Amino acid sequence: MSVFFPLARSRVAGTVVHLAVGYLVSRGLVGMPATDARLDRFGRRLGLLHVPAVLAAALTVLAAVRVLPEEQRESRTLYVSAALGVPLGALCYGYAVGSQVVGIEGVVMPVVAVATGTVVGLGVDRLMEEGDSGPTAAPYLRRDGGATATEYLGVIVPAAAVVAVLVAAGVAGGIT
Repeated sequence: MSVFFPLARSRVAGTVVHLAVGYLVSRGLVGMPATDARLDRFGRRLGLLHVPAVLAAALTVLAAVRVLPEEQRESRTLYVSAALGVPLGALCYGYAVGSQVVGIEGVVMPVVAVATGTVVGLGVDRLMEEGDSGPTAAPYLRRDGGATATEYLGVIVPAAAVVAVLVAAGVAGGIT
């Protein structure tokens, strides 16, 4: 079976979700409340720009991998290719056309947002797979011995809590 059409369908689904979420974020969060005065501190930029970018990446990855047929999901190469195709393409596009990449934050934070969003999207996909299988279905053999979605979330949640504590304490505002 050809892998071109399933990957194309996966990338189209990811692109549609990425564009839709990007439009909603730019109109709802960045367009109205994100003024120059509000974006002067890192904590505010984190909440208004970078956290929505993580959400966009997570939803993009989730859409891309959920439409991938079961036969292609068995291949780790195709699964990862479907998951990373659109977010990495959007990241490269952002660097290519972004004329306002300012400092280290403008270079590193988009990469962090894509990486975090990808892990969250794949974690949610694994949780959805585990929920779909039911108690009588056989587990996927390709994933035996790997980290479970709960273990992924066990790393993400404490990291997010540390960032939230730093922002709430005002320490992150000094990092500019």
